[in-house]
Amino acid sequence: MKSVFTNFLFSLLVACPLLGCMDQEESAFEQQVREEDQLINNYLTDNSIQAERLNSGIYTEMLTSNDAGAAVEDESIVAIRYSLSTLNGKLIGNLPDSVAPIRFFHAQRNPNALFPRGINIAIERMRVGERYRLYLPSYHAFDSYSFGQLIPRKTIVIAEVEVVKLEHEDSIKVNNHQTMEAFILQENFVSIEELAAGVFLEILEEGTGDLPKTGSLVKVNYKGYYLDGEVFDESEENKPIEFFIGKETVIPGFEAGVSALKKGSKGRVMIPSHLGFAEGIQVIPPAIRKDFLKEYNIRDWRPYEPIIFDLELVDIQ
Repeated sequence: MKSVFTNFLFSLLVACPLLGCMDQEESAFEQQVREEDQLINNYLTDNSIQAERLNSGIYTEMLTSNDAGAAVEDESIVAIRYSLSTLNGKLIGNLPDSVAPIRFFHAQRNPNALFPRGINIAIERMRVGERYRLYLPSYHAFDSYSFGQLIPRKTIVIAEVEVVKLEHEDSIKVNNHQTMEAFILQENFVSIEELAAGVFLEILEEGTGDLPKTGSLVKVNYKGYYLDGEVFDESEENKPIEFFIGKETVIPGFEAGVSALKKGSKGRVMIPSHLGFAEGIQVIPPAIRKDFLKEYNIRDWRPYEPIIFDLELVDIQ
């Protein structure tokens, strides 16, 4: 399970006769591709729909064009509205106009920043103000994941997507800062201050001695949560985490908060997303998010949201 520590990617090698395993997997996948492609084609034919098939196997149908809109480019922060349904018309989830659009990071190097990932793949064809209907084979939607009767295994998904706007890191920073300031007023945090690093820190209990220095080994108890109170991570009881200041093994905002505490201090640090979990992972609809991430052992880090850590600096060495 991931913690506040920086992510590392591990490759898992499966012990099996290599060629035999590859043949079986490829054969099964090729069959799945053919069958799902035929199902989508049948649906399009039966409903007299003209759609373009991409090399990925995704079919796209333009609903609203906007040649004047900015194009979605690689490594863009994209805000969208959506509606997801199955081929038989059952609604999986949608985002009404009354709700703020969701954000995600579009990058060819990271298609898994959004699930169903087929949206992230196909969205590079779109412009701001355009609406597309995407026909996503299950391997570009939720694959073998299931969620009760809402999403059976290997569900083909129809996604109607509107690109509302493209955002920039600077605007996200401004939005995060405004959100944190409003939260501070709402919660009446009178003794909180903004540090030069860009985080807000409130000392809840003052410790003694010097502050940690670069190279110091610190031991910290913590609880991390979003502004709505939902806890996403915490240290085990009587088992503080340990890390060296300056080694970049924790997120920057967490280290900034710890570095401003004396031994024995307790504090609360509010961290903007660029010093926290940044783009995170977006999963839609929200009803499946927790279950989906748990299924694939992915930490529930919301995209572009401020976070809070309650901290106790147990020791400095």
